[in-house]
Amino acid sequence: MVIIRALRAERLKVKRTLALWLAPLMPLVIIGLQLAIVLQQQAQYRNQDGAAQAWTDYGGQIVFLWTMLLLPLFVTLESALLANLEHGNQQWKHLYSLPIPRGAIYAAKQISVMAIIGLSMAALYIYIVLSGLALRLLAPGLGFEAPVPVWEFFQYIALAYLASWLIISIHTWVGLRWHSFVVASAVGIAAMVIAVFMFRSDWSPWYPWTYPGTVAHYLEVGLDPLKQLLAGSVGGVLVAFLGGWEVTRRDVL
Repeated sequence: MVIIRALRAERLKVKRTLALWLAPLMPLVIIGLQLAIVLQQQAQYRNQDGAAQAWTDYGGQIVFLWTMLLLPLFVTLESALLANLEHGNQQWKHLYSLPIPRGAIYAAKQISVMAIIGLSMAALYIYIVLSGLALRLLAPGLGFEAPVPVWEFFQYIALAYLASWLIISIHTWVGLRWHSFVVASAVGIAAMVIAVFMFRSDWSPWYPWTYPGTVAHYLEVGLDPLKQLLAGSVGGVLVAFLGGWEVTRRDVL
């Protein structure tokens, strides 16, 4: 019940903020980019052997670009914005003086970031289907007349979301642990840049910021992503508890 009360308070603080509105808007960047690419390279899609391959290539490319490029940066931004609600107004002393366990405050932040990222992933799923149906009307003959592989896309996005729990927990801890928005942003940008260069290396399957992209890519090519999925989801839960323990034991943030 204490955590529910903390979540209600967090919902009121996040309501009508940039952090919430970015969740359904940020995936549109990748959708718009991929739509432009498909419309510009229509000949490539027309020459494909199977019509259903158009959906798979289109959705797979969107999920890959989102999980490898925008998702790590979006997690960084969201966790920093939610932490700054308290850092910016120097609210930690007030929060710690309330008759609410500190762990409930941290848990509310963690769950809020996870919920916002989950909302963005759900929006991405909807946008993939709608934009593909729009291509069916705008550019007939590209292969989008085939049935939509809704379960396949759902599997890609849902499992990539589970694999992102570890980086969500890391960035939530970083955002709450340090007051500076610059520190949180720098950590996320540096981690994402390293992930881009590391993705094709042998270390890629074991670098947390590549877990979502690796899981989505493995599913697309038919490989088993169980190790990365477990490391991302279970590791995210463990880091959330460790981060909460470290932050809440401090006298003042």
